[in-house]
Amino acid sequence: MKKLDKLIITSFVPPFIMTFFIALFVLIMQFLWKYIDDIVGKGLEVSVILELLFYLSTSLIPMALPIAVLISSVMVMGNLGERYELASLKSAGVPLLRVMLPLVFLTALISVGSFLASDYLIPYSNLKFKSRLYDIRKQKPAFDLDTGIFNDDFGGTIIRVAEKRNDGEELVDVLIYDHTENRGNVNQIHADKGEMYATKDKEFLVLKLYEGEQYQELKANNREKSDNYEHLHIRFKEWEKIFDLSEFDLNQTNIEQFKSHHSMLNTSQLNSALDSLGKRKDKRAQQLVKNTEPYFFISRRPDSVQQVVQEQVHELLQDSCKTPTIVALIDLFRDGDKGRFTNRALTLARNVKNYAQTTIKDLPKIDQSIARHAIEWHRKYSMAYACLMFLFIGAPMGAIVRKGGFGWPILIAIIFFVFFIMLMIMGEKSAKIMAISAWVGMWLPCLILTPIGFILTRQAMRDSKVLNLETYLGPIQKLLNKMMSG
Repeated sequence: MKKLDKLIITSFVPPFIMTFFIALFVLIMQFLWKYIDDIVGKGLEVSVILELLFYLSTSLIPMALPIAVLISSVMVMGNLGERYELASLKSAGVPLLRVMLPLVFLTALISVGSFLASDYLIPYSNLKFKSRLYDIRKQKPAFDLDTGIFNDDFGGTIIRVAEKRNDGEELVDVLIYDHTENRGNVNQIHADKGEMYATKDKEFLVLKLYEGEQYQELKANNREKSDNYEHLHIRFKEWEKIFDLSEFDLNQTNIEQFKSHHSMLNTSQLNSALDSLGKRKDKRAQQLVKNTEPYFFISRRPDSVQQVVQEQVHELLQDSCKTPTIVALIDLFRDGDKGRFTNRALTLARNVKNYAQTTIKDLPKIDQSIARHAIEWHRKYSMAYACLMFLFIGAPMGAIVRKGGFGWPILIAIIFFVFFIMLMIMGEKSAKIMAISAWVGMWLPCLILTPIGFILTRQAMRDSKVLNLETYLGPIQKLLNKMMSG
């Protein structure tokens, strides 16, 4: 390896690693805000949250790699330009593309790594992340008995306490409504004090009440039609109720039920799914033809219609000069048969319509599924290519602006990456509603930004000052001076 290649690579790798983890952290925070309502208040262990973040961060690797390449390439070439090392290399006859050559090879390896991560790591991480998130969403909030609030975490048992003492174990003025019979407030317990604690195995919650009363309205006899009900009033010195805490545990759902989702598949599985969906669509259309074809006939029983009438019907249908109307066809039959044949035709038409409507509802769903699978397939390749594309944007921009550090590089990277994300979101949404094809939607950012990268590389090779305002304001100033003098 030549010293120049070693210099470029050693200058590129440290900022790339640093910006990659910064970008990954920012993306994690962005997605975390999306799911924060599903996580907060569930009493999750730290290990569960870390596991969720690990799977989320793995799925965001292809998104973080392009911006890391963009920022680090701008920084490396900007530092070379700022220290006039790039100018020295050019004066020595080393072209810009030769300076970028080690970055091209290194970024090509990063692109391959991005694709491998999309094809092997992300399907598994998406499977684990979404199944875990599904479990968290189903889990009940952590049990917390607040004072002055009616708590209904235990289903039919409603609890309210006025005050808690001694780290929340001792309760004062406890009121309980038992709604397990679904008859309203017919069973009420009130106690002056009590205590609440969990068992040693943390599987049950024990609620003990002292010096209290129970008021219960008994169920009336079904044979008696009366509005009067027996009332039970009990005083007690100690009352105990045990609650099962297993419903607050995080249960793991079988991940097999999520495996068929398009985001959980690799390229070979997506190809297989697309092939199956295409065959399913063709089969659905063939079924429509097969099911409706028997309904298109003049008469199955020749004896039910006179032979002369059949010949007249055929003549009307085969006449290319005019299209027969429904009335013209009905008038060919005898008056006694018109009503019977009309009702029969309407029944057949309704059957055909029902088959057609069912197919019309099914085919768009199949098309949407095909579009989503195709979007996921193209995403893996487009995000991998984006790494190489951003190199030919970032490196020329760094050579042009000749500014290193975190100032200009970050600003330039943010502008281009935000533009890239906007195009990607717009293309993906358009492809999902089938306004455009899946490959156009997912390759739209690359189709627009790739020519920009070639233009910037060409301008940087010519030492063009693309970002110098005088380059753009000079002709305008000359035109204004000529107009003023004229």
